[in-house]
Parts: sequence; C-alpha cells; structure tokens
Amino acid sequence: MEKTTYKILALKYRPKNFKELIGQDIMVETLVNSIKSNRIAQAFMLTGERGTGKTSTARIISKSLTCTGNFLEGVKCKTGEICHCEEITHDKHLDVTECDAASRTGVDDVRQIIDAARY
Repeated sequence: MEKTTYKILALKYRPKNFKELIGQDIMVETLVNSIKSNRIAQAFMLTGERGTGKTSTARIISKSLTCTGNFLEGVKCKTGEICHCEEITHDKHLDVTECDAASRTGVDDVRQIIDAARY
C-alpha cells in the first residue's frame, strides 16, 4: 500500500522564483535590477497583510544572493556542487534562518536571533 503525504497548499504552491511572484511586478523588477547590477541594499523591509508573499519574497531573495548558478536566468547549479537554492527551498541551508516576526516580537527573541547569528 502506498503511503500518501499531504502538504499544505500554501507551501505546495509557494513561489520559488521571481517569475512566480504574482501581483508584485514593481517590487520584482526593482529587486531583479538591483541584483543584476550588484547594488544590493543592506536590508529589505517586507511589509503587508498576511498572505501577500513576504516570506516567499525573502526566500527568493536569499536564493538569488547565494546561488552558484544563475538563479535569475533559471540556470541550475552544476551537478556535484552544493545547491544553495535547493537547500533554502527545503529549509536545510545553514546560513538562512526564517524568523516569524509576527509572533517573535520580544527583546529576548531578538537577542536569541543575534546570538544564533554569531555562529
């Protein structure tokens, strides 16, 4: 008997690249141009209502900045190389930490993030 695995629809259909981000054309164009011209801001503030793509956008930005291939053009990493994009997609990249700022709002939460970033 085959085991069925279920995945939350929001995660199953989460955008994986800039082309899949729908309704964010101006932001996508701005981010892509800054990455292509190697003029990346020190920080990005992503704001909006729940479900507007803040987390997806943050993941896509981190993929585009760490990819050893050409993420913006859809060029995959070479076989045998560590694929940072895939590690980020599967929550396995050691240098990318996702923080739910909606529920982690205390000073101690921020201290914890800073302490974790030191290592």
